[in-house]
Amino acid sequence: MEKRVRQYVVLINEDNMRLDEYLAYKIARFSRSRANGCIRAGAVSIEPYRQVRPALKVHTGDIVSLSQTMSGDVPMYDEVVMLDETADFWVFNKPSGMAVHPTANIYHNTLTRYIETELKCQPYVVHRLDKETSGAMIVAKDPASGKALDALFLSREVHKTYDAVVYNAGGRYYPGAQADIEIPLGFAGLVLPRITMGVGELEAHTHLECMEIHGDLAWLHVQIHSGRQHQIRVHLALEGTPIIGDKLYLFGEEFYKSYLDGNETPMFAPHRHLLHAGRLCFSYKGKAYEYSAPVPDMMHAVFKSEISPAMFPTAYSRLYRN
Repeated sequence: MEKRVRQYVVLINEDNMRLDEYLAYKIARFSRSRANGCIRAGAVSIEPYRQVRPALKVHTGDIVSLSQTMSGDVPMYDEVVMLDETADFWVFNKPSGMAVHPTANIYHNTLTRYIETELKCQPYVVHRLDKETSGAMIVAKDPASGKALDALFLSREVHKTYDAVVYNAGGRYYPGAQADIEIPLGFAGLVLPRITMGVGELEAHTHLECMEIHGDLAWLHVQIHSGRQHQIRVHLALEGTPIIGDKLYLFGEEFYKSYLDGNETPMFAPHRHLLHAGRLCFSYKGKAYEYSAPVPDMMHAVFKSEISPAMFPTAYSRLYRN
């Protein structure tokens, strides 16, 4: 399970508050009873160091740290950025780690739930991003707008450009290199988990351009001309240049299942896969729209890090083409 540590510096107007009151005051949708539970579970610490208890008084300048286990259903609403709002739709920069729709295991930490609870509106989703993929997303405000925008996606009149950091096996990519991948895709049969995709019968076309290389990594701009599940991730894995941090298509099914079970994952694996929907452009009701979602800093940080081939698995090659 992923850990997140939040830190708060006690301000002068918060001096002498009880620790449980302070946490409930600082964190939205965080009750005193929940704060008590976190304190008693050892998830809260304070600097300068004192033994924590709910009734402990905090003082100006103290640093209070809260360590949370991210179960996948902890709302990330404070990380959603609205890029634009029109009469018919919103455009958001969705954070990595937030699902678009509720699933069997996730209810609160979804973009649709954010719109319902924070914006008090009914969302009409017209396209999707994987949970770990960040970036620009359009959501319609009403059924008519949803139908019109959905038609634009179906007719491939919405142009999306993704940023991807990949393992540049064999130096396949170099700055300025371009390639088209047109391998048909489908579900990978009896492979677990059932969401796994592989070579199939559904037409799929991915275009990529290498922008920069660093060591064994390449930074790609990717455009898709079809919308298959996991298309970019699968196509790049099939080329032998999987996306860094992709727990399913880089490290494989066993690694992915172990990760979902909360087990330790000692191999090099950023907490998210390095795929970001950076640009989105389309025409709607006679007007041209273009949006950019800033690339997360951590993608740049990993790209510039020193990574060797020894950090990548060698036994997993079911997907890769020769």
